[in-house]
Amino acid sequence: MFRLNVGIVTMLATPWALEDNFQRMEAYVREAARRRAQLVIAPEAVLDGYVAGADPETTRERMLTVAQVVGDSDYLTRASALCRELGIYLIFGFLEREGDDLFNSCALFDPQGEILARYSKVHPAQESYVTPGRTLHPTDTPLGRVGFLICSDRGIVDNFSTLGVQGVEVIFLPMDGSGGPDNTQTLRVRARDNACWIIVANTWSCAIISAKGEVVLENYQTECVSVQTVHLYDTPKGEQRTRFMGRRPDLYGPLTQSFEPTTRFDADGRATPYEESKRAAWRDELRILRAK
Repeated sequence: MFRLNVGIVTMLATPWALEDNFQRMEAYVREAARRRAQLVIAPEAVLDGYVAGADPETTRERMLTVAQVVGDSDYLTRASALCRELGIYLIFGFLEREGDDLFNSCALFDPQGEILARYSKVHPAQESYVTPGRTLHPTDTPLGRVGFLICSDRGIVDNFSTLGVQGVEVIFLPMDGSGGPDNTQTLRVRARDNACWIIVANTWSCAIISAKGEVVLENYQTECVSVQTVHLYDTPKGEQRTRFMGRRPDLYGPLTQSFEPTTRFDADGRATPYEESKRAAWRDELRILRAK
């Protein structure tokens, strides 16, 4: 059984204020480490303040100026140094640039400051100019087989199932807003169905749910750090994974096809004109809310 002290940062980042956001996150990470956290997770897009969804006046050009290029980012370099200094694992979200594409991403750093895994949101909802992620698979790490989903990814049952059937042991779930007690109850079912832990870091809440669907931690407040000891290898195996043992893959071809008259993403995973119209409508709605 693998015992791990998990620290969860809940903070509301300010759009575009990268330096301030990083310094605030760093202070919370240090607090978690002082409380003996071995792994710390912070919310979705905590570095840039979720500019893709929080600012109705955002532009692709401005987003490109704050997006991080993995391997060439001062902030990711500083995060690596922080992990080495504190001897911790760290997960946090940021806007990523890869060529001309923008992604809503997160990364897992190890205590040596190396990036063990990186994930990009596969179902960006109402996020201007963000390209959907291209992969959905777990990564083998010293913490076990871990996977990631980001915020609205959790709304698609098949996302959990895809990770679950690949033997994921922990799903880390950074979020920005939404959620709440009802969300936690839904995630209890997802954890139990897929025999994996789920660890949530939101801007105003956090939760840790065991592989048996038990709520180990549940906290609904912002600007704070929660630390909880968990036993990550207390994961159902063998006969307890009957959902996967009894599958009929020969029957599931239709799951890989779309039968809806309107879809948000095309066959290549790109946003469709319908999705782009939804994003534009969301920006208009934000402008109206701000004007009130």
